[in-house]
This record gives sequence, C-alpha cells and structure tokens, in this order.
Amino acid sequence: MSYYFLCFLFLSSLTNVSGEEPYMIRILGKPGKVKTSEAMDISWMDCLTKCRLDVNCSAVYKLSDVQCQYFSFGSISTLQKADFQNDEIAVKIQISQDQCPTSNPLIPGPNYYTQIINGQFYMSSVSPYSLSNNIYNLTYSVATCPNNTKLFQRGETTKVCIGLFFFEDPRCNNQAAASALCKAQNGTLTGPANANEYEYIQDISNSSKYTSNPDSIQWLVYWIDGVSTNIAYQYTFEDPTHNGITNYNWTPGSPHLTGPGICIYSPGPNYGNAQVYP
Repeated sequence: MSYYFLCFLFLSSLTNVSGEEPYMIRILGKPGKVKTSEAMDISWMDCLTKCRLDVNCSAVYKLSDVQCQYFSFGSISTLQKADFQNDEIAVKIQISQDQCPTSNPLIPGPNYYTQIINGQFYMSSVSPYSLSNNIYNLTYSVATCPNNTKLFQRGETTKVCIGLFFFEDPRCNNQAAASALCKAQNGTLTGPANANEYEYIQDISNSSKYTSNPDSIQWLVYWIDGVSTNIAYQYTFEDPTHNGITNYNWTPGSPHLTGPGICIYSPGPNYGNAQVYP
C-alpha cells in the first residue's frame, strides 16, 4: 500500500535492566579511589535513608555516629574491605529480596542500580576486583536516547527509546521496508505498550504531518509491529516487549481480514486506531 511511510523504532540497547527496589548494603569497609564527596552532619541511619531515597547517591561512609561521607553518582570508583568495626560503608544496589540476604549479595556480582534522571538512563554496578579479594569496583554509565526518540519504561525490567522514522526514496513503502528501516537504525518495528506510549505516538505522528511531509500527503499513516499467521487474528511480532496487540486501539470492525501475511498499521491521529492491510 503505497501511502505508508512511517515506522516506529525500538532500541534494544536499554533492555533487561533490574526493576527491583534499591537497598543499602552495609559492609566493613572504607572508601578507596574517590573523586569528590560531601560530609553531612546527620546520624548514620539518617545517612543510609537519605542515600537510599536519593537517585544521585551511590554510597555512604560512616565517619561517626553523627556524621557521614556522601558519594554521588560517579564520585567513588573503589571500596576497600576493612577489619575494624568502626569502618562501615554502604553501597546502593537493587536486589530481588524484600528482606536482608543471608549471604554477601556483592559476591560474585556484578550488582546494579539503575535510574532515569532527566530523560537519561543511569546505571552503576558493583563487583569484586579480579586481582584482589579486598576491593570492590564501582563502574558507571549514562545512556541517552538518540535524537528524535523518547525514553519509555515498559513494566519493571525494560526501558526503550521510541521514535518515528521516515522512508526517503521512495517516500511510501510496505511494512517489510519499514522493518528493514528500523533494523538499520539498530532497532525494530514496535507498537504502543501502554497509554503513555500511544499518546506520544499519536502526538508525533500528528506533528509530522506538518513538519516531515514534503509531499503534503493528506492521509498520514504509519506501520506498527504485527504480521498475521495462518490462525485467524493471531500475529507474530518483532518486538516481544509491547505485549502483542494488548495495547492496540483498533478501528471499529478491525481486524477484519484473516490469513497469513496481513500487516498492522495505524492511520494516525486523524483516524486514530489500528487497522490491517494484506
């Protein structure tokens, strides 16, 4: 069908991250390599609580009962184990349990803490240093979605970048070409996984009618993920993270075609809901 020329991009580089709650793991230890830190005049328990709730905090060190050393994201790269009870440090990680683990959760590692801050994906990890049993390494990374895409979270464990991409020559093409275009951008064809994604999809497709439509095509539509199988109203999907057609808003009377090779598209905000085309 010649007048389709839009597709969605799902970037897999941000998937499969931990969705567990953060915990402060207290060990006998002290700071190793440090860039910067902040001394806070608060109790040790208040310091632990503050760090746990602060998305920018990675670790804290007990200076005294009424003072702690506070380490923000990227400011500390190693922890050293200590034998003295007075040397206590706590690092923030995500664990799957709702109670304290019975063994050291930092071994064998790595352990992660992930957070979205200002539209960027922050991740820190803690793991034992391979050359020493007395040192833990902390590493950090920040991932940003490519231009013209937006970061979304799907469920508890997946974060994706979604954007609208266009055919160049020819400007109108089929779903197979849309799939190839997305793969060329290191992504895959996708569809809305929730109401927030659906609203974003409709908003950018509506605005693109005026900003990215040099041929002034009146019926602006785009391909979404889904190709029918031999079983009526059953589809195969490239992207397993949007729960199939669960969150697709269908046009009344659709899907009305059966048989293999029927593709799903959305007519855009002026017509609103998903439809199928052979």
